Amino acid sequence: MESMPLLADNDQEEKSKLGNLLKANVVFLVFHLSVNIHEPLVTQYLYNRFSDEVFGNSTVHSINKTSTCYLNESDPGYILQEKVQERTSNFQTVLTAISSSLLLISCMFLGSYSDFLGRRFLFIVPLIGEFLRYSTLTIVICWNLDLRYMYIGEVLEGISGGYHGVILASYAYTADNTPPNNSRTVGIAVIDFTTCLSSAISQLSTGYFIKDTGFLYPCLTASSPMLLSVIIVVVLLPETINTERRSQYPSPVKAVKNVFGFFFSKDFGPKRSLFWLSTGAYFLIYFNKGGIYVVEYLFQMNQPFCWGPELIGYFIMAGSISRQLLGIPVIKLFHLCTSDPVICIITSLIRAGAYVLESLADTNFMLFAVVLPTGIASPLLPGVRAIMSRMAPTEMQGSLFAVVGLMNVLSGGLGVTAFNEMYDATVKIFRGFTFLVCAACHLLAMVFIVVFLCLSHRTIAINTPTNVVINDSGQ
Repeated sequence: MESMPLLADNDQEEKSKLGNLLKANVVFLVFHLSVNIHEPLVTQYLYNRFSDEVFGNSTVHSINKTSTCYLNESDPGYILQEKVQERTSNFQTVLTAISSSLLLISCMFLGSYSDFLGRRFLFIVPLIGEFLRYSTLTIVICWNLDLRYMYIGEVLEGISGGYHGVILASYAYTADNTPPNNSRTVGIAVIDFTTCLSSAISQLSTGYFIKDTGFLYPCLTASSPMLLSVIIVVVLLPETINTERRSQYPSPVKAVKNVFGFFFSKDFGPKRSLFWLSTGAYFLIYFNKGGIYVVEYLFQMNQPFCWGPELIGYFIMAGSISRQLLGIPVIKLFHLCTSDPVICIITSLIRAGAYVLESLADTNFMLFAVVLPTGIASPLLPGVRAIMSRMAPTEMQGSLFAVVGLMNVLSGGLGVTAFNEMYDATVKIFRGFTFLVCAACHLLAMVFIVVFLCLSHRTIAINTPTNVVINDSGQ
């Protein structure tokens, strides 16, 4: 347990701006309603298209059936089913590689320049990019075009910042409107749990929507809230960046230095090692979260579960409700007796246990049993983000969350590739192997946080403000 806070308040404003936070969460809720319809739809649509190609018209898998799943390894359909999984997984990897390579650049500059151009700018650009990506998929589904046209949408997402840009904007906006204490942890956690609320609302209906109508109408439905979120930002969301700073934005080189200065600049002194440790832990945690979701869908859609869209919707909804109901109370409860790093250590251990249980699951009950520990462990990522945010100066929150955005893109992209390849290699040997790897990553992240906690006790300078120059004046 920490004997001192990571940063003193330094006469900062003590109250959160609840009105601004509420409006930002409305934007994020609408945005994630769209995301949570779209993302399961993509995997299931690709699986359906490749099933049509591999099995042919005589044994095509109708989307109106709950599931077609071959359990007997001697059945010719079983071999073809494995081929469908492999092709779906590989295509998802290609899509991720296209967008991730561009997102690494766009998120870095979006975050850094938002400290000067404003947070509304940081919301609008990636939201428009996501809308164009969803529209591209709608066109592919409507006219049954070659799947490679989906590459266009991934390029547009990469250039604009896409999903990760909106996440970056939400966290930076929350940091602007909360003081650097436990309120910021809760504020950042609320952003994550807004995701859970939207998922709970949309996932169950999405499964039935796909089953009853096919893929086109759900895809159109996903695009509409994305456009609505752009309108809400333009009309309702107040700017939090001082207009005087908009004429002082740095050169591209200086913007890059602002992002990486947390790790290399002498201005941060002994905090640099703490930034390295917290970022390393965040990378490992998001490597799991951002990379395993495609494998989870494939894991559920094939033996021994053979789930269709409805059961997948039930499972995602249950997980979302669990995180929504348990997340904030767990944070509040732990804040009564301990600090954010200790919360992260405990929840990381719980999450590792949940992945072990998922790896061993062979019945629906065992898979649904993962929901409870996952909900209890949900404060993990918000806690790490809050720790990093409190160590950064107020005027560099955009640059700090650009680091978070880069970690999201890099770790998520590598995770999708790594877990897809692992799943392909081990699916016939031990189908749950990838989840054991996730558990190991969480244990390693826990070690990083333990070292962070020990160093933060011993580093006296961590409790003093950091003065960092972020313009081109050279002063």
